[in-house]
Amino acid sequence: MKLFSRLLVAPAALGLMAPVAANADTAFSSTTTLSGSAVFTTGSVADGGTADNQEELYMQYAYGLDLNSSFTGEDLFSAGLVAGNASGPLASMDSAESGDLTVTSLFYNFPVGDLSVTVGPLVDQDDVVAATTSAYSDAFRLGSMPYSLAGNETGPGVGVAYSNDNGVVASVSFVSVGGSDSTVGIGADDGDDVSTFTLGYNGDGFGGGLVIASNDGEAGEGYDTFGGGIYYSPESIDATFSVAYDTTDPETGADATDLFIGVDYEVGPGTLSAAYNETDVDGGSSDDVTGFEVSYTYAINDSVTITPGFFTVEDNTGDDDSGVVLETVFSF
Repeated sequence: MKLFSRLLVAPAALGLMAPVAANADTAFSSTTTLSGSAVFTTGSVADGGTADNQEELYMQYAYGLDLNSSFTGEDLFSAGLVAGNASGPLASMDSAESGDLTVTSLFYNFPVGDLSVTVGPLVDQDDVVAATTSAYSDAFRLGSMPYSLAGNETGPGVGVAYSNDNGVVASVSFVSVGGSDSTVGIGADDGDDVSTFTLGYNGDGFGGGLVIASNDGEAGEGYDTFGGGIYYSPESIDATFSVAYDTTDPETGADATDLFIGVDYEVGPGTLSAAYNETDVDGGSSDDVTGFEVSYTYAINDSVTITPGFFTVEDNTGDDDSGVVLETVFSF
């Protein structure tokens, strides 16, 4: 969803791009922008981890860079790099990253008539998603569509998105996890390939969508998923309500469902967010999970945002994981 939203606004934004240096011999082209963010996450989780012993106050970071450029004014070349040191219970935060600075996305997008085509050697399963199944901020810990839009697969991929003036949107994408390996290849018998289809409606203040994803399981555990969601922003209050439901049918293991409810409400100078999710796994309560979170996002200035919040997750394998977290985001 993030990629598709960016692709829709890219042509308009290109006119505002400027060189990042005055020296013409060393500067990027005039249609290239370099942006990034750094996230400082500080918190403590009571009874944290599966052994309920990861309770100390600690801090982790996530760092990302996005390089975008256009060659025709209507296309978009994009590269993303991320790094981080996430570990322990806070590794489940939405901002969490782990590992050295690495290129994690690399693709090229261009229009063909009413279609938007994306192709590249590093495309995530959830990169090309036209339908909006939830308008929740998803900026703290909980999120919607954990199966259909998990984004766990990355590799050579291609996607096509469509939208019209009436609000109807659709997309289809194909990602080959083993497509960068010459001994496996794209669409091979011993490599995982995942296909994702979305259909939705993005209206004025409300909308929703459906998502179907399928992994052929040639090299691992395949699955089929189906999910959908709706969102609504009433004119009477500055709030957005989202409800999403997602299901998975893996080749091995038990079927599972996930219900997500989220609310973003503008309060004072910031946004108050609250969410609840319930995951039900067939065959036993030990794998069921229930979570709740409340956070408040406040912009100190145009480049610095802080988000204090609280979450609790009941995983039925020990005491509840209850965390108090402060995230500081520096955007540049």
